[in-house]
This record gives sequence, structure tokens and C-alpha cells, in this order.
Amino acid sequence: MKNLPRLLTSFTCATLLVTGHAQQPDNAVDIKQFDSKLAKDTTPLANSGQVCLSYANVAEKILPSVVTIFSSGPVNVPTIDRIPPQLRPFFYRFFGGPEGDFGSDENDEPLQPRRRGSPTPPTEEDSTPHQERGIGSGIILTADGYIMTNNHVIADAKKIEVAVSSDSGATKTYTAELVKGDPLTDVAILKIDATGLRPATLADSNLVRVGDVVLAAGAPMELSRSITMGIVSAKGRSNQGIVGDNAPRGRGRMSQIPNQGYEDFIQTDASINPGNSGGPLVDGLGRVVGMSTAILSKSGMNAGIGFAIPINMAVHIVEDLLDDGQVQRGFLGIEIRDLSEALAKNYGVNDATGALITYVSPDSPAQKAGIRVEDIVIQINGQRVDDSSRLRLIVSSMKPGTSIPVVVLRDNKPVTLNATLEALPEAALSEISPGSRNTPRKAPGANSDAELVRGVIVQNLSPALRERYDIPKDVTGIIVAKLDPASKAAGKGLEEGDVITHINRKVVTSAAEAQTLAKASGDTTILLRLVRKGDTMLLMLDNN
Repeated sequence: MKNLPRLLTSFTCATLLVTGHAQQPDNAVDIKQFDSKLAKDTTPLANSGQVCLSYANVAEKILPSVVTIFSSGPVNVPTIDRIPPQLRPFFYRFFGGPEGDFGSDENDEPLQPRRRGSPTPPTEEDSTPHQERGIGSGIILTADGYIMTNNHVIADAKKIEVAVSSDSGATKTYTAELVKGDPLTDVAILKIDATGLRPATLADSNLVRVGDVVLAAGAPMELSRSITMGIVSAKGRSNQGIVGDNAPRGRGRMSQIPNQGYEDFIQTDASINPGNSGGPLVDGLGRVVGMSTAILSKSGMNAGIGFAIPINMAVHIVEDLLDDGQVQRGFLGIEIRDLSEALAKNYGVNDATGALITYVSPDSPAQKAGIRVEDIVIQINGQRVDDSSRLRLIVSSMKPGTSIPVVVLRDNKPVTLNATLEALPEAALSEISPGSRNTPRKAPGANSDAELVRGVIVQNLSPALRERYDIPKDVTGIIVAKLDPASKAAGKGLEEGDVITHINRKVVTSAAEAQTLAKASGDTTILLRLVRKGDTMLLMLDNN
């Protein structure tokens, strides 16, 4: 367990959910005016293939636009048994990865969280026993003091200070105001009372290619004005793509946390360490292509796998935050999963790409557009959908009210539908999985029961069971009568009282028939179509 990789980044949980568009506050910033202050250069890089012997010009261009951020906040020291197991990999975030393991099952001693970066001498104001001082980096966006950083750099900070270095090497420290932060994308915007700052030049991150030379600037280990070099190792990384279902079970298993899908990281081997967080990732011309935000490491230090938020996404979030303090995200109203090889075989699809619809919310944009459970989304708004993460990202990047074409495979034939995205109330962000839609868990009496898979007992759907679970007469199938809460099926979201209507896309009418269908498939997994409190959804279970 000690050597399991850990992704040290911010924690998110939701599906295609959005916060509503709040009323514009009195101190809202004119976005057109703000955008006009940004320095942009979106010309593509040359592809000459020549070796560059020095990046001194790049360093001279970007370092004056990089700041060091000191955040002071309260220290909380929870013991390991008070931290939910699935959250332990995320407790020590980018600023403070622990040395070695998080603790063993045999050792229940309280774990002392490391400071976010190397400790700095506290000022008289910060020297109380319950204060700590962390360090990160930031990017100057405008000459009049708007600075972008990671939300986790300043989260829960009592005081934020920004150190700005001039070309001469002199450093001036400002007290910063937190304008707003967005935990879901880990982007925050600060404001300092300054003029004449040198804003960073922003590139078009959509033009970044795997293999492009990039440099990371910031204050690693409190060493300000540092720069390291590497290349773009990959694009389009998400939490699921970094540590997915094949990750080892245990503390490092990220898939225990529902994937938010708002991540579209640029992966790089440029050295990124605690303190780099919030600093710029720049191309060979010194233009910002991303903001360093996470590392994948066994020790919490650089292991050659770092991640940056694309600058296009980061600036979009910043402008939303400046506009009305809320990030607008499109809501389609579906739950989805990747189209695995087993699912592709089940649906007769040759190419295992796309996103399978497992649930459609009532009265949602998806339902109004005619999208159904078991549709496979292959394209949305003209963009190819390779997997569920890609679909989440595309939808969440568009504003409510946007009308988009959605191409789905239905019975192996492409169907084009049109959906108008909506905004979802904040309360919906708490819904993280189909399993959160609770149904009464009453133990029905014995009635032609059979074990479908390990830990799952199903029964024929009798009139008494219909009345007990309030199941409409037009719903046919079998009912989940007993479920072992420690079973894999329960972990996948199956609940007592669920009505299974199809197994591997075949109609099922009795418990005995269900057992036969499950065994006859010979596959390691089975696909269930079920009804829960009037909602239809799909679940894939291990067939053992």
C-alpha cells in the first residue's frame, strides 16, 4: 500500500451539474473591459525541429508575470480514523503531500498535515498556535492587479499576501483580496492594489500539441522565480483518465470518488513541486498555455507527471467569476458511463467509444430532447465524444440556454436530437450517484427467489410486492428482494426494491429466467436495465 500512486489535487464530485446564474452584484467587473486588458498571442508555434540551446528569453519574459502567494489559515489536525477512506488521498493536497504513506491500518496515531509548501517564518500576527502559512504561485493577468491562481492555494485562508518581483530583483508584498474562487475547477482570482504590473501573455491552449516544449514557472519549495523545462506529455487528462477503474484498490484508488468531469488537464514532465501550484505553464515563446495545479506522485514531490489547467478554460472561469461571482455550466440532465468493450459487444457496436446513457432526469433538457436510457452519445455540438469525461467537459463548458445537436446511436443507428441546456439549482450538486436516490428498504417475504449475482437475491414481482414498493402496474420484471450492503452490486449502486426489466438487453419476467440469462451469457459482467421510483437506469454488475 505504501507505494500506491496518489493524485494530489482538488476534490470534486458531481455529474453534469451546474450552479444557477446568480443576480449580477454591484461590484461586478465589465468582462469586455477586463478581456481587453489581457495580453494574448494565439499564433501557432513554428515546427522547425531545431534544438534550442537557451530559454533565457522565455524566462525573462514570463518571470516578471509570476507572483508568490502566501496564505495564512487555521490548522486542523484530524486523526486518520476521522477522515473517510476515500478522501484520504485528497487530504494532503498539492501543497502538502506527506512523506511516505498516509499511515497504516496498524497505526492510528494522529497524522500531522504538512504545511502547504515549506514553512516560512511567521509574522507576529500569524504566530498563534492555530495558524499556518502556506505558499503557492500566481499569474498576473492585468497591469492593474488581477492575479489568477489555484483555489486550493487560498482556500480557507485568513490572510493572503502576494509577493511581486521587479526586473531589478526587488520584491514588494501586497495584501490581496480574494475576488472569488471555484472549487470545482480549482481556479481563483485575486486582486491587489497595484499598477504598472507586467501581465503574462496568454496563448490559445487549444493549439497545444503533444511534444511541444513547455516550461513551468513558480516558487517550488519556496524558491521564487524558478523555471523548469519539459514537454507536453499528453492532453485531455481527467481524474478518471489518471487513476481509473484499473487502479489498485485502497487508499490510492481515485475511482472511489465520483468523477466530476470538469478536468481537461495538460500533462507535462516539466518539474512541478509544492509551491508551483497556481503558476504558469508556458510554451517555447513564453506564452501561458496552462496553470500548474496537480502532480501524480508516490512521495508528493515531482515524479515527472504534472498537470495544468488549460489557460482557455481558466480564463473562461475567471471571467465568469468576475461577471457575477458564479460559474455558469450547462446541464443536460443525464448520468453516463464509458462504453467499455463488454458494453460495446452487448450493443453490437464495433468501436468502444462514446458515452452510454444510464439515467435521464425527469423534465430535464435531455428528456425534452428525446434522449433515452441506452442511447450512446457519439457527438455533441459538433465535437466527437470519446468517453464520458469528454461529454461532461463539453456540456459543462457551455452556458445555460445554449441549443446543441446531440448525435446518439440508437439500435446501432445514428439519431440526431437537439437539446437546450439549462442551469441546475445548487442543491443538485449534492447528488453524486444513482445510489443516492433512496428507496424504502423493506424485507419482502419469500416468493420464488433466486441469487442473480453474489449478494443479490431477486424475486418475482407479485401484487403484494407491487403494493409494498409502490410499483406501477405497467412496470414488469423482477425485484431486488435482498442485497448484501458489502457486495460489489451494492457498491455499484443497486438497491433493494429496484425492478430489473432487462438483463443483457433481454426482457426478464421471472427470477428463474433472470438467473438463467445471467449464467448463459458467460461474460464476466452483466448489464441490467432497471426501474427505481419511476426512473429508468442502467447498471453493469460483475457476474459472479
